[in-house]
Amino acid sequence: MKVQLVLVIALAVFLCPNLSLAAAAEQPKTGGTLTMGINKDLTMMNAMVRTQSTDRSIRDLMYDSLLGIDLKGNIQPYLAESWEISPDGKIYTFRLRKGVKFHDGREMTSEDIKFCIDYTMNPKNAATGLSRLSEVTKVEIPDRYTVRIHLKEPSAVFLAYLTDIQSFPVIPKGSLEEGIAKPERYPIGTGPFRFVEWKPNQRIVFERFDGYWGHKPFVDRLVLKDISNSTSRFIALRSGDLDIIERTPYEWVKQVMEKKIEGTRVVTAGNAGGRRVRMNNADPPFNNKKLRLAVAHALNKEQILKAAYFGFGEVTDQKYPRGHVWYFDDVSGPAYDPQKARALLKESGYKGETIPITVRQGEDQETEAAVLQAQLKGIGINVKIDLVDFGTYVARQRAGEYAFLFGGNSLDADPAMAYAQDLVCGDPRKRTVNIEGYCDKEMDALLKKAVSEVNPKQRRLLFRQVVQKVVEDVPFIPIGYAPRFFTLRDYVKGFTTNSEGEFRPWGGGLNYAWIDK
Repeated sequence: MKVQLVLVIALAVFLCPNLSLAAAAEQPKTGGTLTMGINKDLTMMNAMVRTQSTDRSIRDLMYDSLLGIDLKGNIQPYLAESWEISPDGKIYTFRLRKGVKFHDGREMTSEDIKFCIDYTMNPKNAATGLSRLSEVTKVEIPDRYTVRIHLKEPSAVFLAYLTDIQSFPVIPKGSLEEGIAKPERYPIGTGPFRFVEWKPNQRIVFERFDGYWGHKPFVDRLVLKDISNSTSRFIALRSGDLDIIERTPYEWVKQVMEKKIEGTRVVTAGNAGGRRVRMNNADPPFNNKKLRLAVAHALNKEQILKAAYFGFGEVTDQKYPRGHVWYFDDVSGPAYDPQKARALLKESGYKGETIPITVRQGEDQETEAAVLQAQLKGIGINVKIDLVDFGTYVARQRAGEYAFLFGGNSLDADPAMAYAQDLVCGDPRKRTVNIEGYCDKEMDALLKKAVSEVNPKQRRLLFRQVVQKVVEDVPFIPIGYAPRFFTLRDYVKGFTTNSEGEFRPWGGGLNYAWIDK
């Protein structure tokens, strides 16, 4: 028995490295309702559209992907138990896990996977995963548990694309109608939680799915409350209205860490707060590269992070943080240089017109925008802060109806995921992924080569060229990565996250959380 107990503890710590040995040894309790305060609400109930940011984190609770990725970045079996790649690298054959149930009790089969891929590949559906599946030519289903996917060209990133629901979540065949952007209800999934209700700007409710094929949740019910104001979230946690919150106000983090806030603790997501300035490259004024460069040279990134994130975080000039395997040390972005910024501003032909920056309500973005406004005023650019609610903020991005704004930046597992979907040419009026509306044929050709290249050394050289061109063209301006913090009441046990702050990372998350009271 002692040997078995040691093995169980070792496995728990391996799967959830944030757990202490003492926590791993505790016996989880089942039952109860876990109430969590979240920063943003959902935008719609289409499982395939906007599978990013908060929508992705919440949908991860009810949907699964074909493959998984562990905390070390290794691709793992998930809904597909195994896979084979043809010698020419163009055919991927997946063997599905048998006995996986949808939330209504139906078994998942190869027909469901084919439906999800075909739906995503249809441009009129505006699915987020369309760009990721652009190399797919056809999908075959030889039998009930086998899916065969054909690609135009070999791809070094195709398996990585299938490790999260941004490519496509698995839903039943026929559960979404073609061309309907906003269905009245979510289609069912195979995930650990079953969707119950969504009251916009109030709450999202889930219940444990007892038929889940993997690790079943410990709690009976999960309630996510939309409280966009971070201070209000923290007050609700301290008063007992919430059990856990995401994005703890930075001004309180140190006090929680130092045990000055009784009955609370933090769980850290080290690189969750990726930040960048996103500019509308398709329309004036930022279709002017010299103006974009002027803004880039005018920004003091350290000052922005210090003001908005209380000194937490580090600046970067690429989409990855310094020290990451896909950060290129020999490529430098525009440095803070007000004098150079003024010279470029003059060359750009800017005449002093007011440029609106679209800002989502919430302390971090408002502070970021205020600092940016002051910095750009210092070189002669007039900026007006246009404060909007989250729904308007998202709608403007998708329609390309903005000049510039602050946006997030995910720490993607592969550079193709980080750069290809953001930079490939597309419809400038339907920006499901390429929000900046950037379009450059040379970049398109370079990305195509980089994505299909399977030789690691050649692939790295190609992505270095991609990053160099991003630095030169400035479609967006990376600012940095700040950590984010979940704060929990002491009676909430078992919850862990990854460096990105996901609600359900590999081997952890909300379905591992339990209540000890």
